[in-house]
Amino acid sequence: MDGVRTPLILIKWLYGEQSIHPFNTVKQARWLDPAADRIMLRKALLFSVCTVVPLLIVEWYARQHFVDYVEDKAYFELAFNRLLNSLVIPATEQANSPLFGYALTPNARRTVTTDDFTYHIQTNSLGFRTREIAPRDGDEQRLLLFGDSMLFGVGLEEEQAVAGQLEHISANAGQPLTVYNYAMLHFSTVQSLIAARAFAPQLAPNHMLLGIFVANDLLPNAIAYADEHNHLAYDAADIERLRTALHRYIRPIMPSIALRAWALQAWMPRLRYAFSTEEHFLSATHELIDQFAHLATSLGARPSVVIIYPRYALENSLIRVWSGSRKPGRDLAEYCRQRDIAVLDLLDHMNGNGDAQRYYYTTDGHFSGAGNARVAQAIYSDLLIAEKRDMNR
Repeated sequence: MDGVRTPLILIKWLYGEQSIHPFNTVKQARWLDPAADRIMLRKALLFSVCTVVPLLIVEWYARQHFVDYVEDKAYFELAFNRLLNSLVIPATEQANSPLFGYALTPNARRTVTTDDFTYHIQTNSLGFRTREIAPRDGDEQRLLLFGDSMLFGVGLEEEQAVAGQLEHISANAGQPLTVYNYAMLHFSTVQSLIAARAFAPQLAPNHMLLGIFVANDLLPNAIAYADEHNHLAYDAADIERLRTALHRYIRPIMPSIALRAWALQAWMPRLRYAFSTEEHFLSATHELIDQFAHLATSLGARPSVVIIYPRYALENSLIRVWSGSRKPGRDLAEYCRQRDIAVLDLLDHMNGNGDAQRYYYTTDGHFSGAGNARVAQAIYSDLLIAEKRDMNR
C-alpha cells in the first residue's frame, strides 16, 4: 500500500497541498482519501497528456520536415554558419578572389529579383558597384564608402543607394561630392579594410567612411585578418575557440530536432550578440577601426564610422530584448568617441515608432529606398556638415 500512497502524496504535495509533507507519515495517514486520490491522479494524467503529447507531436513533425538537422555534424556546421551569418569563410565555389575571399564578377550586369524588389547590379573592372578609379580633378571632393550589403544598395538602383543619395544631397547643397562605393555583399570589416588599403591610396580621398553592421561583422572580424600581402586570411585558433564555445552552448539541445530548428532561428542571433560583446571578440573590431582611421589620416582624409543595426533592433518587441542586438553597436560608438573618431550611431536616427517598417524591407531585411535616403541624410548632416563646421572654427 505504501508503494501506491507515496506517489499520490508526492503528486498532491506538488499540486499545492503544502500542509502535507511527503515524508511526514503521521499527516499522510490523516490526509489519504481514495476518492480524492482518484481525482488527483486524473488531473496529473490530464496534465501529462496536455504537455507531453503536444511536445512529442512537435518533435515528430520536426523529424519529418527538418531532415537536414538530424545528422549531428551537418547540423553543427549549419549552426556555426548561422552564428557567423557571413561569407567571411566562403565555400570553395564562392572563394573567387584571393584579395577578399569573395567578390562579384568584374564588368558584369545582372538583374536580381526577390519578393521585395527587382534591381540591377553593374560592376566595374574591379568587381565593385561603383565608377572606375580616375585621377582627381582640382577641387573635387571625394568620399570613399566601405562596408557590407547594408551600404551596397540591395534592392535599389545605384542612384537610390546611399552613395547615389549622398551625391544628390551634396550637389543640391552646392558642394558636390564624388562618392566611390566599395561596400560589398557579405563583407566583414576585415574585408572593408583590405579594400581601403587597396584602393584609397589611388583615389586621394577627402573623406573615408566605414560602415559596421553589428548583425554579422563582429564575429567574422575576430577570426579573419589581412595577411602581409593584404589578402584575406583566417586565424585557425580563433575559429576553433568560437566553434568550441558554440558546441558547449548547443550540446543540451542536440537530442531534440525541434529544439535544433528553434535554435537556428531564435537562439543563434542571441548567441551572436552575446559572443560579440565579449572582450576578445569586440577588441578585434576596435583594432580594425583604429587601423582604418590611421590609414585615412595618413592619406589626408577624415575617417568616420557608421554603426548599422538589423531591423529587429529597432522594434519594441521581445525579439529585440532577447537578442541583445543594441549593446554591441552602442559599445562601438562609445569606443569611437573615446578615440576621437567621428561616429554616426544610426540608432539615434532610426528609433521611432514604425521606423523598422519604414526603413527596412519586410522580408529581405536590408535598408529600403526610404532607409537608404535616411542614412544618406544622416551621414551628410551629422558627419560631413559637422566636419565642415569643425574645420571652420
